[in-house]
Amino acid sequence: MLRENFIRHNQQMSSYNNILWGVVLAGGEGTRLKNLVKRLYGYPRPKQYCTLTGTYSLINQTILRVSKIISNKNILTVVNRNHFKYYKDELRSRPVETIVVQPCPRGTCAGILLPVAKIHKTNPDSIVAIFPSDHFIQEENKFINYIKEASIFVERNPDLIVLAGIRPIRIETGLGWIESGYKINSFNDLNFSQIRNFCEKPDAAVTSSLFASGCLINTSIVIGKSRTIIEQMKKHLPLFFEAFNPIYDSLGTKHEKDIIKEYFKLMPDVNFSKDFLENVADQLAVLEIPDVYWSDWGEEQRITYDLKKFHLSFPSKIISHKGTMERLHEASRTKIMRKTTVNYFNSDGSRRIK
Repeated sequence: MLRENFIRHNQQMSSYNNILWGVVLAGGEGTRLKNLVKRLYGYPRPKQYCTLTGTYSLINQTILRVSKIISNKNILTVVNRNHFKYYKDELRSRPVETIVVQPCPRGTCAGILLPVAKIHKTNPDSIVAIFPSDHFIQEENKFINYIKEASIFVERNPDLIVLAGIRPIRIETGLGWIESGYKINSFNDLNFSQIRNFCEKPDAAVTSSLFASGCLINTSIVIGKSRTIIEQMKKHLPLFFEAFNPIYDSLGTKHEKDIIKEYFKLMPDVNFSKDFLENVADQLAVLEIPDVYWSDWGEEQRITYDLKKFHLSFPSKIISHKGTMERLHEASRTKIMRKTTVNYFNSDGSRRIK
């Protein structure tokens, strides 16, 4: 009997693992870090493709973190076609079908809906965990297991979309905040609460008040059923979803790439947090993730603070302006030389299959 229970448990977990998907968002420009990146690399480069400490870029650190709970084939990475020269190298070991190429930037809502819709077309029962690619996290194993617990909660409460929240240890501006309400229930000793209010990047005075009131920082990590996310977008953003319909209908067909190329640029520029999440508060829950150090590496001051706090360092010495100009010249020469090399990517940014 014990063996039968063990086999049944393994079969259930195997089935569950098949419905759990991850989306890594890497289509942004990272403009707030452009000065730091220039000093490190000598030329402009989107922050997600930069190695700021250790041996992996931010995007690959995120993928490695997510792969601790989600199968590699179920992790989609959303990239911007304008970043082709960066992701062709950084993602060269990723399965080609897991790279979702946006033809152009059209806001965070379009950047999220495209991979979520692709996942939903593949598996209508799927649960999706969405991760920005610029986070610094200590106690990674503990953190990512909280995300898995949140996905199990979503499986049992399929109409809810969960956000991961962190209790701040100091007052910080430039972040989103969540005011939690009543507790929905306790699951595996974790508390899931209703969301009473959002406050996206308030000024210093409001930030101090939110901190004093015990509000949580919004990590922008979202966990939900693909079906629920799509249904709520249809309901609350009808014009936006109407513009997406031709793309949605083409997914999984031979016309998919052409339709995305033609229609994605016509999508309204809609913000996922402000225009979507704030309008579906009754469908949201927040999980406060305890005993984990989390930081949004979107600003230089946070990066330098964290490196000093944990006795870490940049992978290379920050160079002077003269050195920057020398590297820009070298990068230009390298670009010319690379034009003569074999290219394993197609013109639309997708990778060729050898």
